[in-house]
Amino acid sequence: MPISKDSSTLTGIALSVARGLIEQGYACPPIVVLHGDTGVEQPEIAGLAHSELAKMRAYCEKHRIPLLTKIGQPTLTASFPVRVIGGRALPSFPDSRADCSTDWKVLPNQRAQKEVFDALQNEELWSSPVVMTGVRNDESTARDQRIAKRGEVAEGIWENELGALRLSPILDFTADDVWEYIGLANAGMIEAYSDFAETMRIYRDAGGSSCVVVADMKAAANSKPCGTRTGCWSCTRVGEDRSMKQMIESDPGRYGHLQRLADLRDFISKTQYDWSRRAFVGRTIDEEGYIAVGADTYSPDMLQDLLRYTLSAQVESGVEIINEQQLIAIDARWSQYGIAPPFSALKIYFEVMDGDLRHPPVIQRYPKTPVPKVGKIYVGHPSFNTAMRTNVSGLRNVGLELFHESCGYELKVLKDGTLVPDMEEDDELTVDAEGAQDFISFIAEEMIQQYCHVDCSDWTLGFRMYLQYGTLSIAKGRSSQANEILMRSQWRQAHGLHGQQDVKQLEERCNVLFQAQLQLI
Repeated sequence: MPISKDSSTLTGIALSVARGLIEQGYACPPIVVLHGDTGVEQPEIAGLAHSELAKMRAYCEKHRIPLLTKIGQPTLTASFPVRVIGGRALPSFPDSRADCSTDWKVLPNQRAQKEVFDALQNEELWSSPVVMTGVRNDESTARDQRIAKRGEVAEGIWENELGALRLSPILDFTADDVWEYIGLANAGMIEAYSDFAETMRIYRDAGGSSCVVVADMKAAANSKPCGTRTGCWSCTRVGEDRSMKQMIESDPGRYGHLQRLADLRDFISKTQYDWSRRAFVGRTIDEEGYIAVGADTYSPDMLQDLLRYTLSAQVESGVEIINEQQLIAIDARWSQYGIAPPFSALKIYFEVMDGDLRHPPVIQRYPKTPVPKVGKIYVGHPSFNTAMRTNVSGLRNVGLELFHESCGYELKVLKDGTLVPDMEEDDELTVDAEGAQDFISFIAEEMIQQYCHVDCSDWTLGFRMYLQYGTLSIAKGRSSQANEILMRSQWRQAHGLHGQQDVKQLEERCNVLFQAQLQLI
């Protein structure tokens, strides 16, 4: 997608060639532009992407170029709000193995590409698709090694290891070559789909006052443009987001609304090693019947703080971070895993909407320390299924079992013989957009009043309620997994191991202690 200098140059050249073919009377195959929207793109970058897409469509319509644009997005469960605030995983930190780029960029683009190729395979002019990329040599040693391994060439079509056709038109371009093209297009000396003025603004402002790309290119100067990194506002793969900081400092009037996002990102980054913000009760029982006690994912208190801070930043910045479907998914996951009482996320949402805005504290970065491992609690069962076998638990819903015909639900028998409502629909866990809006508007406040309190007898009720209302659906083939997770959470609640836990009290309950680790807490 043409938002970076390289992809802008690639797209400009490709569309100019297509225009030339058509003007000479040749047939032009469909041109597809894919854009990966992570859902947490830096707002200025997101705005630039939509603006450039609109310019491309206008240019292609004017010159009769067959164009199709497609935007790839992460799945609901992989999105930042559900992944991190929902408690599914920690953010991608600099020294962690977590790689959000796979879930937010690679896989969405692969899905989008497949959908486009499938739709176009019967087109008269469509034969084998050729994928063009804006990769260049000399950007980094690691990238050069990957380019060499793939056998990429600058001239002509090449094949990757799977035999797919590829084209790398600007492989041999230097950074100066790229900026020269953009500068000439901006000056009107090259007819392109865009004048790239906004692209240069982003690079200039994100690079700070020393970045003179605009002036350099218009004056055909030889100065090297500054290196600028822009991407997700939530990115914690770097210790400091200098580009967003420089943008805010360069023009507070224009970029000041980004400060709330920057504060939230910094808080998440600096608390990486704040073990007091982690959950300490393990999610599984080992073969000997023990649950591990040690720092793991974010604690319930931290997740609730993050939701409140994020919703507050959304209100004050005007940038949507969490939509209604993601809010329901967060709330459902908190309930499914016994993280918080039913509908706690919705309660926080209403409080923020009523003006209870909170900001993350300004803190110093916590130093890196080893992950605390306290010990193990003996529970005496090899699995939660064994422990809960005699109970009506998990996905089971006796009311629906008795009246499933009149309620319109089919029943499903799991491998262990458990009878549950069949609420599998899509390939992924999904939240119905209209259903989410209706639940929040007409049902949520009553549910909060009735069930959102710490002494609620079953914290998993919220998840099952969303299923019953049809707001939430389970992925195909995942009923057994959902049932087991609910049973696990119900068992933990029955044994006082759900929700926020005090580490010292957990230590007292441990049958095995790792003494060398206790001093780390």
